Amino acid sequence: MKEYNKALYPFTSKWVNIDGNNIHYIDEGEGEIILFSHPPLGSSFMFRDFVQILRKKHRCIAIDFPGFGLSEKSDNYQPGVESQSYILEKFIKQLGLQNIYGLGHDTGGPSLNGVALRNPDLFNGLILTDTVIFPISEYAKLSKTLGIVGGRFFIWFNATTNILVKATFKFGVRTRKLSKAERLEYQRMFDTASKRKRITAMLLNLKQSERYMRELKQGFEQTLNDKPTLLIYGEDDPVTKLGIADRIFKMLENSELYLINKEGHFPHEGQPEKMSNIIHDWIGRISVANS
Repeated sequence: MKEYNKALYPFTSKWVNIDGNNIHYIDEGEGEIILFSHPPLGSSFMFRDFVQILRKKHRCIAIDFPGFGLSEKSDNYQPGVESQSYILEKFIKQLGLQNIYGLGHDTGGPSLNGVALRNPDLFNGLILTDTVIFPISEYAKLSKTLGIVGGRFFIWFNATTNILVKATFKFGVRTRKLSKAERLEYQRMFDTASKRKRITAMLLNLKQSERYMRELKQGFEQTLNDKPTLLIYGEDDPVTKLGIADRIFKMLENSELYLINKEGHFPHEGQPEKMSNIIHDWIGRISVANS
């Protein structure tokens, strides 16, 4: 895959080399910086509607992590939430970014949050969407699900059929139907068995990253507990139903929680305009409070 469908992704691609990884990213608009950190079932492409809406008032930066989207990974790079976190940290410092509002979805959340924990002064606020800040071992049902996804049979089955991508973007977005072109673009992102194995590897890595996730939990309790935090989760997301969003909201003293009606784990595709408006309004209030 050399480029995204320009009709769906009308942005100027940029590139930077980090530790031998050829990283693709976009940098659109001006204003407060919103940095997007994507899940394993996607890339910066998932945030295309957000960027088109928010770049009118904000500077929107979204990268493809090594081995995902248009980014190429080096031979010695191993995808994982912690390794992505250090790539993202080096990316931020190479571009000289400050006063960031970081948005992390799914495994992109822990990767982003690790950077914020190590560099809290670089972030004005955090936006968590359908993600977790606790060790997966604290949620038996989630741990079991990730264990199945990371098991030998499912790794083989997904690598052979691309079922995760096909099913997710045909049935997993609840309040609108993705176009054929949009679904095809997701499938093109994972057009080889090795790319599909990176999805299951990332999801299993989230379960296995016990030490890292414990450090994140402690970091939110002690270092980031008063950092302005916006939580936007799909109302019907299994993560929401496990009580994770509500637990984070109650734990963080400077947080706001919004549930996207009738949406599941990928509300970004279902209701991007509503989510973008929530983000824009929240950043405006934070900016006024900090001025």
